[in-house]
Amino acid sequence: MKKVLLSVGRFFAGAFRWVGRVFSSRGRALAETLRKPKWRHGGYGAALLCGFIALCVLLNIGLKSLEDTYGWTLDFSFNGYASTGAETKKVVDALQHPIQLYLLYNSGEMDSQLDEVLERYHRLSDKITVVPTDIAQNPGVVTRFGGSVTQSSDANSVVVNCEDTGRYKLLSYSDFVTQGYNVESGTFEIAGLAYEKKLTEALVYVTQTDVPVVGILQGHGELSTDTLKNLTDFLNSNNYDTKTVDLLAGDTLADIDLLLIADPQKDFSQDELTAIKAFAEKGGSLFVTRDYTDPSNLTNYFSLLANYGVVPIPGVVVAGEEDSGSYYGERIYLLPYFNQMELTQPLISGNMNVLLLAGACAFETPQQTDSALSVATVLKSGPNAYIRDTSDANTSIDYQEGDRKGEMTLAVLSGRMHADGNVSRMFAIGNSTVFTDEYMYQRTFNEEFILQVMGELLPQKTISLDIMASAAFHPGLTAGSQTAGIALLVALPMLVLLAAVLVLHPRRNR
Repeated sequence: MKKVLLSVGRFFAGAFRWVGRVFSSRGRALAETLRKPKWRHGGYGAALLCGFIALCVLLNIGLKSLEDTYGWTLDFSFNGYASTGAETKKVVDALQHPIQLYLLYNSGEMDSQLDEVLERYHRLSDKITVVPTDIAQNPGVVTRFGGSVTQSSDANSVVVNCEDTGRYKLLSYSDFVTQGYNVESGTFEIAGLAYEKKLTEALVYVTQTDVPVVGILQGHGELSTDTLKNLTDFLNSNNYDTKTVDLLAGDTLADIDLLLIADPQKDFSQDELTAIKAFAEKGGSLFVTRDYTDPSNLTNYFSLLANYGVVPIPGVVVAGEEDSGSYYGERIYLLPYFNQMELTQPLISGNMNVLLLAGACAFETPQQTDSALSVATVLKSGPNAYIRDTSDANTSIDYQEGDRKGEMTLAVLSGRMHADGNVSRMFAIGNSTVFTDEYMYQRTFNEEFILQVMGELLPQKTISLDIMASAAFHPGLTAGSQTAGIALLVALPMLVLLAAVLVLHPRRNR
């Protein structure tokens, strides 16, 4: 065995020596050739240089073509803003219709980061086409999408368009950023980039055949569509269609998935109540808002609420002065507490549980009245809140003897199973300004709250993909990273000192 190993070793040693001699002789021959005048001067050298440049150009063109076709470039940005995950790959692979992504910019000022993100989508599927569009040079795009695009405000936006379905979605800069609440400064700040989430959800929306429709009940003095514009605009921007429904005028609930009942001032007729109950028995859901100024003598309307375990209490909820974390400034501006449940858990864990209810009414503590009903508190007041009955002509919000006191239920979620197995759901909240006031959309997490509510009311039709937003800014140094920084500062002069010792020590010994 030892002789065999020695023989193998000699063979490889000889092979390596032969290869070395071949390369050495070829290298000497090449060097001698290049020393000849015709290579050192004149056309041969120029030809060689031109050939080398042409090879480099062709190599770059080839690599660019491969990148455009297969998207081999890796995203090494700290937040991976242009990366796409498994959810997006699944959606893109399932596309049946061609999609155009119009990247809108103004006067040549294109958002290169957004352009790179869109190109990534194009490389995922040949059904996706990116169309950079200068609004100043192509004003026709402003009118093409039904007035949704405006030349002044929608630069660096994206229109996701599907001509086969006739559906499109405009995504502006504000759609691509997420906000976080800075506890130290008490302000909301840009925290993340939601390119992938918003674009992928838009792809699902424009290609789906069954878009959930929210009906806005009218005819009983409810909040008008103008008052509800902030809410309906937000719903439209998150893949819900909206339309008004006036049952008294002959409208039906046939194509409605969710019925919004916002502060009715007049009672429902018996026929209307029958129509709404029939809608619910088929699995339709109800979204109810109520204010403390609303009337409390609407018999048919209140019977509908009671069927879902929702019983309004007259009066306005006032926070107890000692419950400092339950109100903002004035004690009728409530900062409600979120009850731990499936609807609220993502908001609580994500520190997005800040809402502001300006003048709210309460509901009786939910009670399960029968086996087909499930009902639970979603939002609640502080433990020392009380209800001021405004009908007693006393305009003071201070506690009066006899006022009902304690923790109050401010929002309720319930579900009722019907005889045929369909489940209808109702969400009821004792405040409307949380959805109608623009300030709430800018300073609270009501948008995230609305999406969670819609997901509970329409669990089968809500488009919300599990895609996390990437960080918007590179994290700064923290106290935990000081050790590495100090070590680096010490290491640099020590390395210089070591190099000096290695150089000077031999000289000293000469």
